[in-house]
Amino acid sequence: MKKLRRIGLGLVASLLSISLVACGSTKEEQKPGSAKQEQKQMGKEQKKLEQKLSKLESEYEEYTKAKGYMESDDYLVFEADFNILAKSIESKNILQGDDGELDKRVKDLKTEIDHLSNDQAMKAQKRYGSAADVYEAAIGTHMHIVLTKADITQHFNAVNTIELDKDFNADSYDYEKIDADATEAIKSIQGMPMKRIKLIKEELEKYKASFSTEEYNQLNSAITSVTSSLNKQVEMLEVLQKESGKDKSTLEENTKAAETQFLDAKEKVFAFESKYDIQM
Repeated sequence: MKKLRRIGLGLVASLLSISLVACGSTKEEQKPGSAKQEQKQMGKEQKKLEQKLSKLESEYEEYTKAKGYMESDDYLVFEADFNILAKSIESKNILQGDDGELDKRVKDLKTEIDHLSNDQAMKAQKRYGSAADVYEAAIGTHMHIVLTKADITQHFNAVNTIELDKDFNADSYDYEKIDADATEAIKSIQGMPMKRIKLIKEELEKYKASFSTEEYNQLNSAITSVTSSLNKQVEMLEVLQKESGKDKSTLEENTKAAETQFLDAKEKVFAFESKYDIQM
């Protein structure tokens, strides 16, 4: 029996030895194939970044084809797309207003992408279009410009620049001046801020997939509130245009509504920024 047991143990040991050798052999055989597959995947990520850069180059050519330079609205869209790509590769080549060297900036970004290591390319592709990057590059700056314009609590606000008698003594009003100031203030509100709101909406929709449903709704709601605040301020100015400044109650009600809507937008914007520790 002892002999049989020894033979049995020996057989098991032999089989285990053969099995381990076979497994080792399989692993060795798998390594080159696995590395090759990983290399192929890395090449794909590099290619995707190059395609994004190629799209930017085409857009640059299209935008500058007619006049040799970009119109302001086109530039803002291009700047956002450029900076989102630049941020993904952690480049310092960030656009902050047209510095007159756009052609060079595009070429520099191309060089940086071409020199990425495989690991860097994979990390960049994974990061591309992150919520924080999209917000900082395409939305945040414009949002803060609009919020500043809509802040009816500040003395420089368009509505507050129109001087009215505190007691609403209609006899003391210079209605001609009030009408002129109100007309100018309406133009100021309906110009740049409303254009920026349109841009914010377009960029938010364009990169909707970058945000969670909650984040998207939060920013969308902020846009709605700040738009409502600005529209309410325009209504107030239109009242002044019609020589109805003596109606103190209407102006006070509209002021409160405009302030409430502005504060709602501000709260939602700052809540989003706090989540990602974004400083604008």
